[in-house]
Amino acid sequence: MRKVFLAFVVLALISCARVHFRTEEPIKVNINMRIDVYQHVAKDADSIEDEIYGEDDEGANLFFSSGIAYAAESSTAVNAAVARRKKRVDEIDKYFTRGYIGENRQAHLKIRTRALPASLAKETKMAIRRVIEDENRDREIIYRAVAKKRRAEVSEVRKVFFEEHYERAPRGAWFESFNKEKGEYVWKRK
Repeated sequence: MRKVFLAFVVLALISCARVHFRTEEPIKVNINMRIDVYQHVAKDADSIEDEIYGEDDEGANLFFSSGIAYAAESSTAVNAAVARRKKRVDEIDKYFTRGYIGENRQAHLKIRTRALPASLAKETKMAIRRVIEDENRDREIIYRAVAKKRRAEVSEVRKVFFEEHYERAPRGAWFESFNKEKGEYVWKRK
């Protein structure tokens, strides 16, 4: 048990250092949950997101080994949600890289209305809204299933997925983070 805890601490420090050196001011998420629950949720999040983004196990973190760890215990609804998310990755990435959408603190996508050009066609704006609604619906199916499986709060699962999404996002992507000086959540680029 000590070895597992020590390995987790070392990995957490390495992850923090990677985020710190990649960006000037990293986004910090306070996760208040038991370490064993966090480990399992993080393992599920990594595995699910690997499935969605088509990443294989080469170079995967040995501690949170990815792959199909979640699949054996997942439901048909979760598998369907993962499949739908996988199909819309390119469309979401297109809007994400243009800055039209960002990820809020609940690990859901949101339109950044100030970032939408006035010249953008009404049909395009509706398509963005539709893809966000579909994506958030599927994300929520996954979050609730993982929370139920791990006996965790959905809010805790969202925090872990937020971290996973932040880690995978390209530089320049928008995320909602807490600004201590203002005492409120603000949109910030990675």
